[in-house]
Amino acid sequence: MRATPILVALILMVAAGLSSLYWWEASRPKIIVDALSDHLSCVSYAPYYRTSDSPFEKSTYIDAARIDSDLALLAQRFDCVRTYSVGQGLHVVPELAQKHGMKTLMGIWIGGTPADNEKELAKGIDTAKKHGSSLRAIIVGNEVLLRGEQPASKIREYLDRVHAAVPQIPITYADVWEFWLKNQDLKSSVDFATVHILPYWEDRPIPVSDAAGHVSHIYHHVRDVLKGKSVMIGETGWPSYGRRRLGAVPGLVEEARFIREFQVRAQLENIPYNVIEAFDQAWKRKQEGAVGGYWGIFDRFGQAKFPFKGPVAEAPLWSLTAILAALAYFGLFLYGWSPLRSRFESILLFLVSLAGGGLSTAFWRELWMANRTLLEWAATVPYALLLSASILAFGGAITGWCTRGISPSSLAPMTGLIRWIRRNEKLYDGSGLFLGSLRFAFLFGAAYVSVLLVFDPRYRDFPLALYTAPAVGMAILSWIQIRISIHLEEIVLAGWIGFAGIWVSVTEHLLTPPEEAWHFAETINPSALLWTLVSLLLSGSILIPALIERRARQYQYA
Repeated sequence: MRATPILVALILMVAAGLSSLYWWEASRPKIIVDALSDHLSCVSYAPYYRTSDSPFEKSTYIDAARIDSDLALLAQRFDCVRTYSVGQGLHVVPELAQKHGMKTLMGIWIGGTPADNEKELAKGIDTAKKHGSSLRAIIVGNEVLLRGEQPASKIREYLDRVHAAVPQIPITYADVWEFWLKNQDLKSSVDFATVHILPYWEDRPIPVSDAAGHVSHIYHHVRDVLKGKSVMIGETGWPSYGRRRLGAVPGLVEEARFIREFQVRAQLENIPYNVIEAFDQAWKRKQEGAVGGYWGIFDRFGQAKFPFKGPVAEAPLWSLTAILAALAYFGLFLYGWSPLRSRFESILLFLVSLAGGGLSTAFWRELWMANRTLLEWAATVPYALLLSASILAFGGAITGWCTRGISPSSLAPMTGLIRWIRRNEKLYDGSGLFLGSLRFAFLFGAAYVSVLLVFDPRYRDFPLALYTAPAVGMAILSWIQIRISIHLEEIVLAGWIGFAGIWVSVTEHLLTPPEEAWHFAETINPSALLWTLVSLLLSGSILIPALIERRARQYQYA
């Protein structure tokens, strides 16, 4: 089927409509269940929420005054705080928490280095002896079995040592609930079991609609299996931003919903719990992707991310930004366009602007949420500028063809660009060189992203906002102008992008047990499917014209 202006206009209309719908939903306040109060039981506290902080830097040391300020804020909403270590200045937390009327679940970090463990144990025992009255319990080790850094026998040895040193304080060990079921003999060395239940991170991710119920079910199941041993939920929560995992969707509304629903359920069922976590932790983005940095009740500036009662909107300020971006694109089109000849022309330019403004804003939001360092900003901002350039260039070329019959310039392949740089050959005009440069930049970027998504998919986001506009633009241009200049380098990149795009969707959905496939919302990841579609558009805009050109040559020489 050949491209016609009406068909192209319909595609642009759909794109603009979807972009507008997305940001309308992001700005609309959602009514969710209210919490019973704005007070929660306990919260994980780590003072590394500023961008430059990290617990893995041995030189890191948090000043007591800063910890005191944090705890003064947390005391307004929590009865206790949980820590994970007594190093890097955290040994002062029990004393300062007591000052603000809170108890402490004091963590002693156990890792893979025995010497470091000994120092941590000594400091933890000393702190417990000095401030035992402020401690609700001591947590000796956090997810050590999950990380595989120590065997259960060594953890039992550490538990017994701490218990013997401070017998008056309850002792526990914390790990993901499955590892407690695999190591039930640990219960003889603890006063109660501390289990982590994170619906988002389950092997079969749980949608937020079922998350509070899932946590309750697992809690009661573990308590039944451990046969009378008391159980506390040591970590539960929901991320406010990041990668979707099947039916588990991160989001501010979703986080607020989970916290509120779980608080109600925990109070009704008398479940002891600790929420993860107090503040968004920027350093976790490096380990877990963007989602790792957004589990906090407070953001990295110490501001509450959502109320405990009333409606919640996902991103109202960003929605306003999308409107302004769309108007800016439309203004740029009008500024660089010769006088508009028809209403159809102005409508097409407005549709391109509306879709482009929404995608650009979505990508800038991704950069704001995911970037941590100047190096990351330096690596990603150029692609944000290329995205804007592609919206203007591809949108202008497509509109010119639809309304004025202007055939788009032939896009220069990479080899043509190199020849032009070296010898200033005149095989392609300026528009063709520019469009060709954009095409190669996005093909190369998508190929690189595809490598990451294939070989390290768990923590990788799908960069839909960056690649959707160039993918649609390149696909329409190849549809308009079937015979385009394509060389081997573009074919190789396109082939890999197409294969990887299909591979990502297949592997993403292999997590779904066949007997549960009828739970469509829980077993389908639209983000993965959309990435596959974008990949196929990028790939098809190269491979299909190349195949047509090859067949044309075969007929010519036949």
